[in-house]
Parts: sequence; C-alpha cells; structure tokens
Amino acid sequence: MNIAIIPNSTKDKAIEYASTIITFLTDYDCNFSVPWEFSETVKSDRAAYFPNHYETVKNSDLVIAIGGDGTIIHIAKHAAVLCKPILGVNCGRVGFVANLEPAEISLLSKLFDKSYTVDERMLLEVTVNYNNKTEVLYALNDVTVSKGSVSRMIELDVNLNDEFINSYRADGLIFSTPTGSTAYSLSAGGPVIEPHMKCILLTPICPHSLFSRSVLFSDDSQVNVFPNDKCTEDIFVTVDGIHSYRIEKNDSVTIKKSKLTANFIKLNNKNFYRILNDKLNERRN
Repeated sequence: MNIAIIPNSTKDKAIEYASTIITFLTDYDCNFSVPWEFSETVKSDRAAYFPNHYETVKNSDLVIAIGGDGTIIHIAKHAAVLCKPILGVNCGRVGFVANLEPAEISLLSKLFDKSYTVDERMLLEVTVNYNNKTEVLYALNDVTVSKGSVSRMIELDVNLNDEFINSYRADGLIFSTPTGSTAYSLSAGGPVIEPHMKCILLTPICPHSLFSRSVLFSDDSQVNVFPNDKCTEDIFVTVDGIHSYRIEKNDSVTIKKSKLTANFIKLNNKNFYRILNDKLNERRN
C-alpha cells in the first residue's frame, strides 16, 4: 500500500507526528508519498517525494493529512478530485473533520484488516463570475459572501433555481455543506447538521432583520447570489477561507452540489454527536 503523508508545514508537532506515523506504518510494509518540502524533515527509505500536494496525493492509494481543519480540508479537496480516501489526524485547536488524535495512532493498524468505514461528504461547486472572468472552485466547508473592511452592511439578492427568493441586508451570507455547519455558520448562529445529510445551508451574518434565519435547500438546488443594484460597498467571496475574490455590480456567484465527494476514513467508533460534544467542551474549557 502506498500512503500519502502530508503534515501542516507550520506546525512542528505535525511534522513530528508524520515521522511517528511513517515509523509505525513501515512495519506494515507500506511505501509513502511525501511533499518535497519535507524531504529533510520527514525521512524514510520507503518515501518518494513529489513537488506539490496534488502530485503527492495522485501517487498514493490513500491520504493521511496531519494538522488542523484547514489543512485537512485543503488536502481533502485534492483527494476528492483524484478519488482517494483521506484520514485526518488532528494537530489543531478543534479538528472537527479529523478522525484521529495523535494518541490514537495505533488505530492505523485497522487500515490493513479493513475494519474501518468511509464517510462520504458532499462538496459545493462554486462558480464566481467577476471582472469578466470565471472561476470554478470546490468547497468542503463553506462559501462566504461578505463585506469588506468598511463597517457597513451590504445588500445581496438571492435566487433559487433562477427564481428570486429574497434580498438580504447583512454583513454577509454563509453557504455551507453539512460538514461546514460546525464551522463559520455555527458561530453565526446556524444549526448543526449531521454530516452525512445532503443539503445546502444558508446562514445570514448579523442580518438587519429579526426574521432572517438560516435556511436549508435541497441538494439539487442551484443558488445564485448577486450584489443588489443599490449596494456600493466592497463585497468579497471566500471559499473555504482560502480563495477570495472581489465582486461588484453585475457579478455573481453560483452555488450547487458538486459531483465530487470527499471520502473520509473512519477508524474509531465515535459518532458525530459525541465528537461534537467533546470538541465543544474542549473549547469551553
């Protein structure tokens, strides 16, 4: 078996855990794909080094990402494009999408007796039309359409399946997957959604209305967002907290369920709500 090992380069502990995982898995006759940037810090006679994350994932049977949610989500999108399963090892503050804690590395033995399950998570396909250009991206957590640095509300029009449904005056709108319901949307007052569900969640950010609440759309919905004609403030589209684009009048954002899915390996028996309670209690303490 060839396993991609990708730690967060900014976390010393993640690099340390990567070496520990390689040492553990070497006993199971594994080979490893590792990004070239770790050729001096994550060493093994069984490792091959590749120029970027995409090539590292491509040359593997499964992926182990070591870091916080941001790292795991970033790698999971490469894994989804290449149809590779992924396992997240938490080395961050929360780790909602991680399945293992560093103390549970011995559970990796389950990879070889097939005593694990795979959770299929939906992604969003996001098309940003801006400045006479088009970008198509994928979101595992969320897409945020929000104001810039000036502390004024923006006004956004929302269409569902090409039909106008509402105009929002708010700091912005969050469109999230069920996986992303425990991220920014939760902080903005949105509901927690079981990650195996298939739907699109809309949560307004600080809306200027007592009646603007989160809305769930079915997974076959297409949602379009436009700056309202009266809106003159800066508006930015951010995908999974990584990619950001400024949009103006006559620009638009289209959001729908992607055909791609992220397949997360699950080695322990913790259910989603137990993990949620554990993580939130950790943050509270």
